Amino acid sequence: MDELDRLLADTMHGAAGRAPSDAGLLTGVHGRARRYRRRRVATALSAAAVVLALGVPAAVVLAVRPDGGAPVGAVPTTSVSTASPEAPSPSGAPAAGPPASAAHSSPATADTMKLVPGYTAPAFPYSLPATDGLKAPVASMAGGNLVAFFEATDIRHHSDTTVTVSSRRPVYSTPATEIPKPVRGHAGTLRTVDVQPAKQLTLYWPESPTRWIALATDDTYTPEQVVALADALTPASVPVSPPFTLDLSPAGLVADTVSQSTMSFRAPDNAVFGVVLYKRRALTAPNQTVNAYKARLTRDATGATLDVDVVDWNATLRVSVAPGLTITDADLLRFASGVHILNRSNPTDW
Repeated sequence: MDELDRLLADTMHGAAGRAPSDAGLLTGVHGRARRYRRRRVATALSAAAVVLALGVPAAVVLAVRPDGGAPVGAVPTTSVSTASPEAPSPSGAPAAGPPASAAHSSPATADTMKLVPGYTAPAFPYSLPATDGLKAPVASMAGGNLVAFFEATDIRHHSDTTVTVSSRRPVYSTPATEIPKPVRGHAGTLRTVDVQPAKQLTLYWPESPTRWIALATDDTYTPEQVVALADALTPASVPVSPPFTLDLSPAGLVADTVSQSTMSFRAPDNAVFGVVLYKRRALTAPNQTVNAYKARLTRDATGATLDVDVVDWNATLRVSVAPGLTITDADLLRFASGVHILNRSNPTDW
């Protein structure tokens, strides 16, 4: 060994001693991936409105977090509505696995749900004029409602603002003072909830016979400024960014919820087909394989459930099918194998 070889060997040996452990590095990666963006009062108000109007969990009304710190194997964040060839597991062709037991098998029938290629993301139909005090909107969807979150960057003069578009009048149960407020040429209502540290203001109105809009913020704005914000809404098309790209989607169903962890579709009879990324929970008796991951497929009175152990995301991907929908085991596995987790996704609690 010459002098150069000896110096290189000594340098590499010293660097190895200072390197972080595998466990420490993995913990850091997952910690960054699980960070939530801050959520302030306007988002909570919007979530509550959705819960009261449609009875869906408030936890699904989430704005998209910034990228960064995603586990190994995730693809870069993108708003493209169809899956890319480079998307991560659980993607790609499904690996062969043990067949489901006869008790779990679902044969094809005339009413079997069909899968079609790709997925078209919904879009939020409005925006506010760009200002130095508010970020560009981040759109999501909950219970069929479209939601846009405008985060305030200058909290002295602006406040977080959430705009919700729905097909029916919102219903509230929280006590509030309500006064009529004309807005955009319509008869609107301004609700004021007297709470600390800031009063909550929600202005809602019928934009058309089939569309209601609610704008939620706080008393950083005066009632007149809230009306001015509503008047400033202009037509736009803000994509609802999904947590996954999909190779396949259920035919005849419409998008119902799109958040950091959830994509669900609703049938005309309100039966739901959903895919949710949960924090990891150990599988009991796996009986399938989806790509390289162990999975468990079950069928019972509540419908069909496929849980996939996505170990490199420290998460469990659950695909669930309501009893009113029929899908074969093969198609359910095929759908799961085409779910591509994006960096923006964020596993939710069970």
